[in-house]
Amino acid sequence: MLKTALFGVLLLSLAGCSSYPGIAAVHRVAEARDDLPAEIVRADADQPSNFRLLVEQSGVKYFVSESDDYMSACIAAYPIDEPQQWTLACSGGITNEREIVTSSHIGQPTVKLVTTGFDTRTLETEGWKKIHENVLVGSSTRS
Repeated sequence: MLKTALFGVLLLSLAGCSSYPGIAAVHRVAEARDDLPAEIVRADADQPSNFRLLVEQSGVKYFVSESDDYMSACIAAYPIDEPQQWTLACSGGITNEREIVTSSHIGQPTVKLVTTGFDTRTLETEGWKKIHENVLVGSSTRS
C-alpha cells in the first residue's frame, strides 16, 4: 500500500515537471513600465491582458501576455515614433515549447513570439534576430 502511494506521488511529481510552465518573463510582478500603451486596442476581451514589457529594440517596445493556464499568449509591438503602426497578435493551444505567433505591420519589423525554452537556432540561421529569450525579429515589411 505504501509503495503504491509513493509510486503515485512520484508519477504526479514527474507529470508536473514535464508540463509546459509558460513564458517565464511574464511571471514577474507588473511595474508601471509594463502598462500597455493606450493606442493598442485589444479586440477580444478573452485575450490575455497581463502584459509585461520584455524588451525595447530600435525604438520598438515588445510587450507579452499569457493566460493563467499558459494555453494562450499575445505579443504587442509598439514603435515609439510611429505609434499608429502597433501590432498585436495572439495564439492559443500552447501545450509545449514552440513558436507561438508571428506578427507584422507595414514599415515595421516582423516579430515572432516563442515559448520559454524553445530552440531558436534554426530561426536564427534563417535570418531571425533573437532580441529576448521569447522574442525574435525579422526584416521590416515594405512601406
